[in-house]
Amino acid sequence: MVTLTFFRRVSSWQSRFLSTAIVGIASASVLLPASATLADPARPIVNEKFSDFAPAIAELRQEAGQDRRNIVRANMLLTETESARFWPLYDEYRAERQKIGDRRVRLITDFLAQEHSMTEDAARTLANEDFAILKDTGELKAKWYKKMTKELSERTIARFFHIDEKLDAAADIALAANIPLIH
Repeated sequence: MVTLTFFRRVSSWQSRFLSTAIVGIASASVLLPASATLADPARPIVNEKFSDFAPAIAELRQEAGQDRRNIVRANMLLTETESARFWPLYDEYRAERQKIGDRRVRLITDFLAQEHSMTEDAARTLANEDFAILKDTGELKAKWYKKMTKELSERTIARFFHIDEKLDAAADIALAANIPLIH
């Protein structure tokens, strides 16, 4: 786990970014690209201004993913048979959500890098990507709900998506509370 010692070595804006935004980054998601600029696979996941933090972000995302898995495991109430069918599906679903999370990380770091100097074009691009992330997340969830209900009961999968939604909401609250407004 990244320790407080790490956070003491960074400036206050960097510390604020790492200690608060990462909570939501680990859970946030979207799949389909909204624009060539934001979806370019050759482009790093983290804005260049935050590239020193890429390893810490990756570690925090991995830890949050494990925490998320443990929360899902504790609340799904699966039998052994259901568990054997559910967890491979869960892993595939989370891999697709990870791609969306990558887009969200980039969106947040792009926003923070331009927070005090954002142009009209940059604001439009970031807003459109945010809207696309929301749309694509919904489409991805619908796709996986349909796929998962072929293997497990509607009730079981509804429970999973209820848990998933609560975890996403908690992450979004942390982000909303800690990402500053555009100046």
